[in-house]
Amino acid sequence: MKPRLAFLTHVDWGHIRQRPHQLAVALARHYDVSVIAPVARHRARLVVNPAPGVVLSRLWRLPGSYRSELIASLNARLASVQCAATVRSAAIVVVTSPELHPWVGHSLAARTLVYDCPDDALAFRQDPGVRDAKARWERELIARADVIACASDELAARMRERGGPPDRICVIRNGWDPVAFPVQESSALPAGPLRLAYFGTLAPWLDIDALGAAIRDAGPLSIRLIGPQDQVDCSGLPGITVEPPWPHDALAAAVADAHCMLLPFRVDALIRAVDPVKLYEYIALGKPILSSYWPALEPFAPFVTFYRDAADLVARLRERRVTTPPPRAERAAFLEPQSWMARASRLHQAIAAARGSATTGASASRANR
Repeated sequence: MKPRLAFLTHVDWGHIRQRPHQLAVALARHYDVSVIAPVARHRARLVVNPAPGVVLSRLWRLPGSYRSELIASLNARLASVQCAATVRSAAIVVVTSPELHPWVGHSLAARTLVYDCPDDALAFRQDPGVRDAKARWERELIARADVIACASDELAARMRERGGPPDRICVIRNGWDPVAFPVQESSALPAGPLRLAYFGTLAPWLDIDALGAAIRDAGPLSIRLIGPQDQVDCSGLPGITVEPPWPHDALAAAVADAHCMLLPFRVDALIRAVDPVKLYEYIALGKPILSSYWPALEPFAPFVTFYRDAADLVARLRERRVTTPPPRAERAAFLEPQSWMARASRLHQAIAAARGSATTGASASRANR
């Protein structure tokens, strides 16, 4: 019988598919997985995400956790009641954000706790009081967690700076979904007007100014932005079309006619710690890729053309200085060891090691009594 694992995520299961969705499903290979996900207020932003192999439960909370410390604290109390039975029935508990620690803290006892850290939760745009509360919850989470799995080296460094024991911290990067994004043949930029595309959350980290400069100064081109809009309005910009999110397994077909994929992020404290899921997906598509640069993206350098600022983006598009992707076989060789199944296996190994250490420690303690 597989051990029971409770996977608590801070995003609605209908949010565009990302690390929590992928890891929860992939971990079902090793565990009996129950997922608890909050219900988002903005239902129009959501898609239908399957949950094969896991038991999915919805959690209700008040809107406004990013805007009010009081609401965030009230939601923590509401969530702790709703989560208690699932947590107490599990041997392992995974949480994906500091705000989830008070959801599970009262029910944990000696259960193995995993902090799967996809982003720096303190670097998002949010109310200062909420940030302070999250910082307090994160300190408690870091002190209690048996495994702290970080999506990038930068995140791992920040967890160590915030008191995380180095022997409990591991780097487990984001990954590739071979079913939704089979590796396709390579294509180069055409000579005529360009069609550019981006898919993902349309949020403040999207560099709208750089995109506007590209439309204005880089020659005839168009840009499609596909995804939910969150705290940013991308509509009404000439040459840029905004589309609601597509189901994850339809994204490759949705951008089939694009000539080049974009990752146009503003590089700040939040983004410097990001290992973008979409870069793995873009590489599988076989199209040229243009991305802003930060050091965490160095592993992608053979497959991506980086730009340093809006002027550099414009010049590269105007002069067609965008690298043609390597052959399909080379990209497949890069992606194959980086599937979500491989990432989940790595996390499973870290959990098993932590549980083994805990068992050994308990046995030694009893022997010394």
